[in-house]
This record gives sequence, structure tokens and C-alpha cells, in this order.
Amino acid sequence: MNLNSEHLRGAGKRMSRKEEIDAALKKLAVFEAENSDESKAYAIRENIAFMKAARSLPRYLWWLFTIAPKLDGSRLLELTDFPVEEWDIAMHERLIELQKRERPGLIAPLANAITEYMRKEQRDLIIADLGAGGMEVDRQVAEWALKTNHPYALTIVAVDKSPITRRIADKNLRGLASGAEIIETGELSMGELERMRKDATKKILIVMCTNDIFDLDRKFHPQYFDLVYHSLFRHHLNAIEQEKLDRVIQAIGKNHFEFDGYKSWMHGIIQSLFAWTSPIFLNGTIISMARYKTKAKASQGSGDVSYYTNTAHYLRKF
Repeated sequence: MNLNSEHLRGAGKRMSRKEEIDAALKKLAVFEAENSDESKAYAIRENIAFMKAARSLPRYLWWLFTIAPKLDGSRLLELTDFPVEEWDIAMHERLIELQKRERPGLIAPLANAITEYMRKEQRDLIIADLGAGGMEVDRQVAEWALKTNHPYALTIVAVDKSPITRRIADKNLRGLASGAEIIETGELSMGELERMRKDATKKILIVMCTNDIFDLDRKFHPQYFDLVYHSLFRHHLNAIEQEKLDRVIQAIGKNHFEFDGYKSWMHGIIQSLFAWTSPIFLNGTIISMARYKTKAKASQGSGDVSYYTNTAHYLRKF
């Protein structure tokens, strides 16, 4: 069974909701049978329980009210954390669709913060998106720069190792092709980026690279990037990885924006209604909620934190 290349079903035929759940459970059963890593066993079991519950609304609501609040978020994984291409595609395409909507304005706080920063700085900027995914934040920022005739050069470096999300991002950015120069590359060095900037024929340069995020401080000079940000990314990392992320960002960036969610099961109920028709997206939405920090814990630490109670997200500025 090829878990990476098996597609949803036949050419042009979309799976029914039941078929999608059954296919996911079949793959999870394979992961469970082949797994030798005890640290992943809990996550696999809980995803199986989730997908079984999602077969019917009454059973799912029982799971949401009785099981979900007790889950150990530090041990969880979402389906998109497993190496299954169609899960990545289903999740990111639905997420981008939601992020594009003015309401609820899911990523608007981060996109607006970046463009406000650009307005205030009034100079050429180099910014970096870590764990860029489908790059909807970057698309919105670049689109704003084009629509407002922003007079300064903007370089966006989008870092993501996944070839699947790279394809999704490439599709998402196509509408910018006439106004922005878009370059896809592998591992990127500071010298290569400087050459790209020098040779760029447009004010907006978007570079998609596959660098190891935790190794960026070895590729770029201290404080090289004017702004480093990430969106709905931090909760995918364990505690050690989060500490590494913070150290790398402090090393390479002058400023840092962190955008993620905080735990609110009332929002989880509302989000379940919007995500119900897509079991993979539902999984990403609700398992993410279980992995988020509480609002009290999100308040801890340095930086200026703003909360967005319409979507249960926060924006921290350093």
C-alpha cells in the first residue's frame, strides 16, 4: 500500500464523506500495525478514535464533549502530520479557501500586522515566513503591495520542506505572476538570495525554499531578516522544537510575529459545524484545538499579545 501516492479515488471522482473516513481509518490501521515508536502510538490511537466518532454527528458530539477536553495535546498529531499526500491536499486546500474569506478573517490579524509594519518602515524589506504551507498570508501581503503601489522592494522568503504544500502554494500564487517574481528553489543561502534580489526585475520577489528551519541561523547572518513570522505552525512542534524555533528566530530576525490558536472548546463546537463536511479538515481543526495552549498560557512570556475572540487565535509581536 503506497501511503504517499494513493489518491482520493479514480480520476475526477470525489469521495463521499463516509468513504473518506473509511479510507483514513484504513491508513491509520496500517500506521498502527507498522508503528514501532511509542511516542506516536498515542496519537495514532486518538486519531482512530476521532475518525470513528466522526462517522455520525451524535457520536462525534459525545466525543467532543467527553473525550476531546481530556486529550494530551503534547502527544497528539494531526492527520496532516502523517505522510499521506491526500490528507495534506484536503486540509490545505480547505484551509486556504477559509483564509481567503473576509469573514471570519482567519489570518487577517497577521496579514494586517505585516502590511502595517511595511507602511511604517517605508523602506525595502526582507521578510520570512517559516512553515509557510499554502502561503495565503504571503499572497495577501503581496497582493496588498501590488494594489497600493507600495513603492519599496519587498522580498518574501517562504520556508517549507513539504513538496506537497509547495505545489499547493504554487497554485495559490499564480494570480500574482504578472506583478511579482516567484522563484522556487531548494536549500537557500544568504548569498544566493542576495543574487536573486539583485537580478529581480520586479519590486516583489517571492522565494520558496526547502531549508531546515532549525538551521537557518547557519545560512543567514544575525538579524538578516527585517521580519520573521509564522502562522498556525507553532502548535505542530513539541516543546524542544518550539525552544529551537525561538532561538533561531531571535538570531535571524529583527522582528517576530507569532500567530496561532488558543484552546476554547466553545469555538471548537462552532468550528466543527463549518468543517463537518470535510473529515480531514475537521480533524485538523479540532485536533489543533486540543494541541493549543490555554489563553492563560498563551499570555505568558514576552512580547505584545492580542487576542481575537471571533476565531480563538492570538498574535504575539516581538
